[in-house]
Amino acid sequence: MRTFALRIATAVVGSALTALMTITPGFSQASSGDVETVAEKDVPAAVASIMKCKSPAGAMTRRPLSGGFIFIRSCGDAAEPQVYIVYATSRNGDDARLLRFHRPEGRRMSTLATVSVSPADNEISGTTGRLTRRICRAEGRWRMEGKKPAPGLVYWRQTKDCEGKTGWQTVTGRPR
Repeated sequence: MRTFALRIATAVVGSALTALMTITPGFSQASSGDVETVAEKDVPAAVASIMKCKSPAGAMTRRPLSGGFIFIRSCGDAAEPQVYIVYATSRNGDDARLLRFHRPEGRRMSTLATVSVSPADNEISGTTGRLTRRICRAEGRWRMEGKKPAPGLVYWRQTKDCEGKTGWQTVTGRPR
């Protein structure tokens, strides 16, 4: 009986999350047919050499974005999760480079704590943990731009509240 109740609860929560992702603006994901899990032995050498992940926290995924492919891997190297994103012009890792995400003051981050991808908008959204004494949590959205696609900052908000419940300040916003 307990196992049956757990299965029902899991199904309900999964359905609710799917519904939330479907109706939440800006949270569109690539269809599951577009996202591939890449086995460790199949990771292109150029991509593997860029991702300095000491303790991978899950499989690497590959998905099309901005005329190329992004390879995403979560790493458990620090107290907070770190997600690396590598852009390549082909699924084989040609011209692979680590994406760096600009903050409003111009500094760049090579990892995010969480990531979501919106292929329809050509955007990557993500969150970060503590950046400074005054910024404990931040959320950003970057659009892939240019001939050699790179993330351009579209939206950024930050707070001192590490739980992210209060004190949000929008630092930058750019029309879509």
